[in-house]
Amino acid sequence: MTSSDQATAQTAKDDTSFRAPENENTLANLAMPLAESVLIVNQAPTVFYGILHTSRATTEQSDFYRVQYRSFLQNDANEWHRLDGEESHYHAVYNCAWVRVDHPSRSVTFGPKNGISPSDMMRGTGVDAFLFASVIAWTKASYPDYAVSPGMITMPAGASEDDKLQKHAFYASQGFSFEWKDELQRSGLYFRDKVSRLIGVCTLPNLQMFNGETMLLSLAEQDQARTTMQTKINQMEARSASLQALLQKERSTTQVLLGVLVLLLIIGTWAVI
Repeated sequence: MTSSDQATAQTAKDDTSFRAPENENTLANLAMPLAESVLIVNQAPTVFYGILHTSRATTEQSDFYRVQYRSFLQNDANEWHRLDGEESHYHAVYNCAWVRVDHPSRSVTFGPKNGISPSDMMRGTGVDAFLFASVIAWTKASYPDYAVSPGMITMPAGASEDDKLQKHAFYASQGFSFEWKDELQRSGLYFRDKVSRLIGVCTLPNLQMFNGETMLLSLAEQDQARTTMQTKINQMEARSASLQALLQKERSTTQVLLGVLVLLLIIGTWAVI
């Protein structure tokens, strides 16, 4: 290789090293579906049944992984309702979490950019924590040695002290360090040096995920329980029919005896006369 070729190769290598990260919106448009599962959200007395959707895009420079949730059915005291409107659609900001992996810088960035946010209906259910933990778990399994780019969140106007404490706790629960950027705590940074030091676990008791295998097992168990119940009902109906036949036989015997008794009384009366 000539000195000119070496210089060209070095220039190309430097260009790759300092290439800006690819835009997450572009990567999101390239993302292909990976899987869908059912996520049950128990917010007593209401239970939501929704779809958990994962997608991924890979390029020479980037790896993009996203998890989204949309509500599908709502159960209130055994009354079922199919949801429509905004809650029934996937969103790029609400009920969504993603990670963009940048190979040249060996770093990852979590999103959406202003933090993980639940929709109004999912607020307080823990869906946002579940989505965030799912993305972190995937990143830990795929790129444990990559650095974590800091993320910034902005608190809405009128946020209470409790809101700020919950926001701090939300990121701390997944292993992030958290710092407010101003005295009024209107914006803050969450950060960590390495992906491997994050947690990526969410074990909320009100959330239950069903993948395809679990759903099939559940359907099989329900079908078996239904078959067992139907067998018991059939047995009870057979016993009921047998008892009814026996009762009818007793009634017929009673009627015959009553008729004989009346006939004897009539004959006895005639004899006396």
